[in-house]
Amino acid sequence: MASFFSIAMANPLSGPSLGANESNSSAEPSTTPPQLPQLAMLDFFFPGFSMFAGAIQKYLHIDLNLYIPLLLLSGALTIVWNYASSYLWEQLESHFMSVVDIRTDDEIYNILMAWVANQRFSQGARRFVVNTNLNSRSWYLWRWDYDDDEDHESGSDAKEKKKALAYTPSFGSHYFWYRGRLLLFRRSSNREQNSFMLVSEREEISISCFGRNPWILKELLLEAREMYVQKDEHKTLIYRGTLKPGSTEPTWQRCMARASRPFSTVILNEKTKQDLIDDVTDYLKPSTQRWYANRGIPYRRGYLLYGPPGTGKSSLSLALAGFFKMRIYIVSLSSITANEENLASLFAELPRRCVVLLEDIDTAGLTHTREENQQNRSTGDSDDMVPGQLTTGDGNTNNNPIGRLSLSGLLNILDGVASQEGRVLIMTTNHVDKLDKALIRPGRVDMIVEFGLADRGMTAAIFRAIFARLDGDESPDKTTELSLDDEAKKKLEEEKVKKRAADDDRVKALAEEFTAKIPAHEFSPAELQGYLMKYKRNAQAAIENIEEFIEQTRKDRKEKELKEAEEKRKAEAKRKEEKAKEAEEAKKKDAETKKADTEASSSAASPTSAGASSVGETTDDKKSEKSEPKEAEAPTEVKLEVKASGESGHARQDSGYVTPTSGEP
Repeated sequence: MASFFSIAMANPLSGPSLGANESNSSAEPSTTPPQLPQLAMLDFFFPGFSMFAGAIQKYLHIDLNLYIPLLLLSGALTIVWNYASSYLWEQLESHFMSVVDIRTDDEIYNILMAWVANQRFSQGARRFVVNTNLNSRSWYLWRWDYDDDEDHESGSDAKEKKKALAYTPSFGSHYFWYRGRLLLFRRSSNREQNSFMLVSEREEISISCFGRNPWILKELLLEAREMYVQKDEHKTLIYRGTLKPGSTEPTWQRCMARASRPFSTVILNEKTKQDLIDDVTDYLKPSTQRWYANRGIPYRRGYLLYGPPGTGKSSLSLALAGFFKMRIYIVSLSSITANEENLASLFAELPRRCVVLLEDIDTAGLTHTREENQQNRSTGDSDDMVPGQLTTGDGNTNNNPIGRLSLSGLLNILDGVASQEGRVLIMTTNHVDKLDKALIRPGRVDMIVEFGLADRGMTAAIFRAIFARLDGDESPDKTTELSLDDEAKKKLEEEKVKKRAADDDRVKALAEEFTAKIPAHEFSPAELQGYLMKYKRNAQAAIENIEEFIEQTRKDRKEKELKEAEEKRKAEAKRKEEKAKEAEEAKKKDAETKKADTEASSSAASPTSAGASSVGETTDDKKSEKSEPKEAEAPTEVKLEVKASGESGHARQDSGYVTPTSGEP
């Protein structure tokens, strides 16, 4: 480096010499001066530098060779500073700072980003990212739908309902103050992850604070979680079992958050509804848990809801979870990934206070499997066992394909030794008679709730629920926004109460009229609700057209029953035809087998006949006559062959069968 600097200083291209050369250019022929060594070296690293330096020196009269050492020194200092500052920052972060890293595949990412979007440093950032959805881009992580939260309705102007925009800091480091402490929010992209992933899927975020005590970071995370939970305070969170991306490991995916349904909207017998609420309330008490533990009873509770379709079984499950502020975890037993190992892993991850919903459990292929196996064993071979005989197992005792969930596996998951405690299990079915007795025995199912067709009380309750005037049905009254005195406001409230009472009385009278026209225990609550929804703003029209609805529904049911009976008859005829065809094929196969056995026995007897004939041909007549008494004991066919050969007197070349001569009778 020193020699390079000395060369640069010893061989400058001075300005006056260049001027002299320019003045004498007309008298002397132009010659190109030799290139200096330092310029040759710079041209090697920076192609075209000599031309650039010559142009600067020619037109601006600035010799860049004088500044080359300074430029090199500045570059060296910059490189040293970058490495030194990076090393010093790593040492400072390792020994004098606390850092929390946030995983993008966990729900904590959604929690923290929702908090960051509401902070001043994020909203005032000069370089930021705008989103309508702040959630993680991991496909199995729940996505927050802001349409549920940002419901800016004012009056009847629907244009005021807009999708919210959230602003978060862009990639890089961002400092901010929190409770008097300086914190650092860092957002970066991990380039070492899979290239097929989006940039938002590869991002990493962290929050740092100065000091070795991370209490301020934990306080921040608790505050973010509290703010996040407040959004779901009046909602029921629904989770569904699925597989993690790129692996076969099961996990719970948060699929949606629905508004908690009031228990009063569930159409069910009031006594049954109250008994169910009281039972769950008693089960969730802390004293009940201690009572179970002291007596060694597993702390679990199971409910079976059965009845025709459309009677409100799923609605009751949702209302029950919303009433007790619990999450719902839905398990599909008909899924191709619903095997014993995956289901056991999902149940092991359940929280202690939640609702597990198994819908339409009779369609999972686990019905009456134990009873069928017992019947098959009872109708099988009943021969007595012989000492030393080996017994053969029946293989898959639940008649399920390999890899699918079996009944015994499901029972072990629900209340086996390794089963989770503290959860509320709800099973729904349309056909309780199809369920295996082991699945609904006491201990697994503690309470059975029957859902029937709508009676008179349920019909009236459905009508009132549809047509009763509620607080949120109408837009806010603009008169309330005016500055009224206390007396005027009080008078306005009294008028509203009177109007509400008059509307309630009118709806009750219409409900009685509607109920009188509906036959009891003939229609499901879902059918009646679907009909009333067509006239949700005209109760009188619903009453006037009810006869047409009843007639049309009965007609549709009759046609459906006839169609199902016809399909059943065709299926039965097809089954009988296939059975007859199978019997005919079996009979034909048996005949072919018998024919093959007969031919095989005949071919086995032919060599014996040929051997006897050969012996008779080689012996003399005297020996033949002496052997006749012995051959009388032989088969008739062989005896005839020997006798014929003795009478003919010559050897035969056929298969051994003898043709009688004309002299024989």
